[in-house]
Amino acid sequence: MKSRLVSLVIAVVLIAGWISPAFAQNFAVDAQVGLLYDFDSDQVLFAQAADTPWIPASLVKVMTLFVAFDRIAAEKIDLNSEVTVSERAWQIGGSQMFLEVGDKVTFEDLIRGTAVVSGNDACVAIAEALAGTEELFVQWMNNKAGELGLNLHFVDVHGLSDENRITAIDFAKLVKYYLSAHPQALQYHSQLSFAYQPRSSRNPIVQGNRNGLLRSYEGADGLKTGHLSQAGYNLVATAQKDGRRLVVVILGAASEAKREQEAAKALDYGFRSFESVSVDQLLPIRQARVYKGRSDYVDLTTNDARVSVVRGNRDRLSVEVSQHVLQAPIAAGEEVGTLTVYLDGEVSKETPLLAAGSVERGSWFTVLIDSIVLLFRKLFGSA
Repeated sequence: MKSRLVSLVIAVVLIAGWISPAFAQNFAVDAQVGLLYDFDSDQVLFAQAADTPWIPASLVKVMTLFVAFDRIAAEKIDLNSEVTVSERAWQIGGSQMFLEVGDKVTFEDLIRGTAVVSGNDACVAIAEALAGTEELFVQWMNNKAGELGLNLHFVDVHGLSDENRITAIDFAKLVKYYLSAHPQALQYHSQLSFAYQPRSSRNPIVQGNRNGLLRSYEGADGLKTGHLSQAGYNLVATAQKDGRRLVVVILGAASEAKREQEAAKALDYGFRSFESVSVDQLLPIRQARVYKGRSDYVDLTTNDARVSVVRGNRDRLSVEVSQHVLQAPIAAGEEVGTLTVYLDGEVSKETPLLAAGSVERGSWFTVLIDSIVLLFRKLFGSA
């Protein structure tokens, strides 16, 4: 129940959380597509052609890993379990972990081989181990996108095909879902290098993470690069500073250096120009009346929802509470209303209002008295 509620809350704020494009009208990136996304407030801080369909190249591997982590968790698979590499995985072209046919590799090393060195062979090995075939695994990937309501389409697990499609806005949302569900993934995406020793090699093959921001940008700890001639140079990156996490998507840049430069510029803009405000601190009321319960009131929270505003504009925020008529029993975390945040009268964010604690059903006498009260409220139009 709690996990379903958390998923619902995330879905609501992902749909409702937007910042006015006027805030970012003078900012642009030197790439075909750009987007800056506040992970904690679920708001777009900057968008440039962010709903344009684009070829993701190896960014596909974010969804590959998302589904892999899902299946590993659901089937309680030990990350030290070994996978036998098939000829198909060995034969795949492009970037490699340098697997060889018959190699026995742990799931964890295959995850590293995908997240750190973008090994296409590692992706196929993961897909075959978990689904039997790459085709079925791709179906799982598309099913996941559909479940999350995201405009993403995949035809492979590695991104070599120019038929894969994403949009920057929905890919940023995918990152939000991915890291919320599997925060441990960042330990792999942030790894600077990875060494793998095939059976035929005397020494390990050491490769560096292709995400140069990990070495050059303070707080960067992920996430994935991609390149095809038809797509240009792509990068989805995330960084955390002072407790805030931002996600930037750069698609169609002219070079590796340019995609990193533009991503760093966007991150600087987000951290410098915006501040994050706790919505709980904006609540005009801290408790709500509860009928038919052992307690007459329940504390309210937004579960530390955040709203992002241009620095210096915090005092221009106002809120409006739409609260349900509450009857016990009330469970902690239950949605009891909606809180809307306005900036100068325009909606900046909507987020569920939650019960911070639980209220059990009261005695028969309390239920009787409150039922009469509610009846009169209804008769006189106040319920």
